[in-house]
Amino acid sequence: MESRGPPSVASPRLAEYRRRASKATGRDASAAWRQLASHGLPLVDPLPDDGSRLSVTFVWRPDRRVSSASIYTPVANPLRGETDLLPLGPTGVWYRTLVLPRRTRALYAYTPRPTPTPDNGGDWAAYFRSLLPDPHNPSSLVMAKDPDDPEDVSVTVSVVALPDAPPLPWSRVRPSEGWTMDHVRLRSRSLEGVRSVWVYTPPGFSPRRTRYNLVLAFDGVAYQSAVPTPTIVGNLVDARRIGPSVIVLVGSAPGSREADLLPNPKFLRFLASELVPWMQRRYGLRVPPARSVLVGSSLGGLTAAFAALRHPDLFGNVLAQSGAFTWSDSGDLLGAPTLMEEYARAPRRPIRFYLDAGSLETTVFPGTQMSPLSGVRHFRDVLVAKGYPVSYAEFEGGHDYACWGGTLADGLLSLLGKPGTQR
Repeated sequence: MESRGPPSVASPRLAEYRRRASKATGRDASAAWRQLASHGLPLVDPLPDDGSRLSVTFVWRPDRRVSSASIYTPVANPLRGETDLLPLGPTGVWYRTLVLPRRTRALYAYTPRPTPTPDNGGDWAAYFRSLLPDPHNPSSLVMAKDPDDPEDVSVTVSVVALPDAPPLPWSRVRPSEGWTMDHVRLRSRSLEGVRSVWVYTPPGFSPRRTRYNLVLAFDGVAYQSAVPTPTIVGNLVDARRIGPSVIVLVGSAPGSREADLLPNPKFLRFLASELVPWMQRRYGLRVPPARSVLVGSSLGGLTAAFAALRHPDLFGNVLAQSGAFTWSDSGDLLGAPTLMEEYARAPRRPIRFYLDAGSLETTVFPGTQMSPLSGVRHFRDVLVAKGYPVSYAEFEGGHDYACWGGTLADGLLSLLGKPGTQR
């Protein structure tokens, strides 16, 4: 029988490292690794005769021997095994090569655990706690710990931005001078529990003298850290691209996110009958629907559209990032687009939309009939057919906070931008 050598490696630099490391021991092996990682990871290589995409090789060298390894990144399809890392012979290094558009931005992290799937019954909470950033990539993103969940942890992941990835000018670090943040645990009768609410008010906040926008986002912890909403809104206001704004970030109780954000009449009662009146009493804040924006990603985007349809008297703008619009009335993401059908049947409301999705959100997960990208496109088409004003964008990436941190500014400029400053 003909013997087979090691599997081919797409990256020439990784192939050279394997050649050197396979013959080296001790100090020489460490020197070979330092040379490979000296210019930063992952390894990015051109593709012959393909100017629009690049070969991206993610490379991990654990600090101990592991029997398996995987990568967490929204640009890999776990159903095709793309999150499984491959061993690079006896070197102790693991890798995976993906072909990605030149404009891609993506988060990623490594773990010795396999990616959880319905087949292996993996524990997603334990999986996320095990994630490790790439020590050879200085670009990172923090998914902060939820202060209301004692089991939650803060997780730092790495971010790769390919050469043509759009810049993120509105996410730069800025001084928070003059902005005030209140963190309140608001008790809700509708939800029979407590929800954290973070309210950011701008310098000189005075509802009697100034007209404010309201930017209300779900997944409050994520929209503080992974998507730096206070920084983005503050920069847009300082640059006079949008008017003075108040930010309200709404959290979920431990284990309640799906119950809250799968279209839930109780959650809508909390928003309309408890949260908004509380804001009016505590801050004197009364914002007309045309200046109120509901913001959410994934299930949060779905709930933003649901809440605006039911309460257009309060919320006149929806900013949905990779919204989970394939939700069905069974309470699962099963491909029966009942919210879309409700929009199609209902009289048109005075609501404006900004929708976006990643060009790589193409996985059709078990139990669904369309990909997340197809679901967003379908919802866009329903809205346009009904005559709604819709701004739509596709970014090169996946279901990813690293991308949503950039497109949040695009959405706010589209919905709240002053005339002539939308982009």
